[in-house]
Amino acid sequence: MTSKAPTAASTAIRTAKRAMRKSMAATLNSLPPQVALTQSSKVAEQILRSPSYAQSKSISVYVSMDVGEINTDQICRSILRDGKRLYVPLFASQEKTSTAVPAAATAQNLTTRTIFATDMVMLRLVDLKDYDQMKVNRWGIREPTLEYESGELREDALREDTGGDGLDLILAPGVAFDTKGGRLGHGKGYYDRYFARADKWAEERGRKGPITVALALSDQVLPEGELVPSDENDRILDAIVSPEHCIKDAKSRWIST
Repeated sequence: MTSKAPTAASTAIRTAKRAMRKSMAATLNSLPPQVALTQSSKVAEQILRSPSYAQSKSISVYVSMDVGEINTDQICRSILRDGKRLYVPLFASQEKTSTAVPAAATAQNLTTRTIFATDMVMLRLVDLKDYDQMKVNRWGIREPTLEYESGELREDALREDTGGDGLDLILAPGVAFDTKGGRLGHGKGYYDRYFARADKWAEERGRKGPITVALALSDQVLPEGELVPSDENDRILDAIVSPEHCIKDAKSRWIST
């Protein structure tokens, strides 16, 4: 039987990731809000001027929090105004819990609690009203509901039975990035797993997977020669766009301005 116990190397990588997240959080928490907004505007301009953006019809974008990352409000609103399909993440799910023993559980003693789902889904927002009506979940993240106001199931980018037809472009967040294209996420693996699912969905239909681009504040990009800790599950994206740079290699499908 193969042991699944963590190796010394994998433990060291996890420890290094935690340390870098902690260090970067301290740096970003001290960044003045206006500086972050100015940088966000510069990144948005790069994204919206890109030929890759112009050619994309279905785009997934994270909904930014107040601190610690590029604000995506300008990008999301532009996608909707440009007549493209906007998809945003839903992380939360609901489960029924009961204080009674399983055999005695009834509709009356069951309660609903919100938890993080194992995997996120990308759900479509149809217009600016839909975008503005998103509610903040218990973790401070704005998310769409599973259904539209009409009660119809909201379109999932990777579910054809809801009207989804895949994604052309994914704009992802991160904690830290390096000049080789490395990305350090928040530690849950949501985006790395979603990239793999989106690629598999496209491959099964004889199509190319979505272009993947991370958005970075200047302080999130490590100095030349310093790398984010990574393992075999961490993916190199097509590009990392910061206010000053677009980091990508010769194989990248992202076309910058």
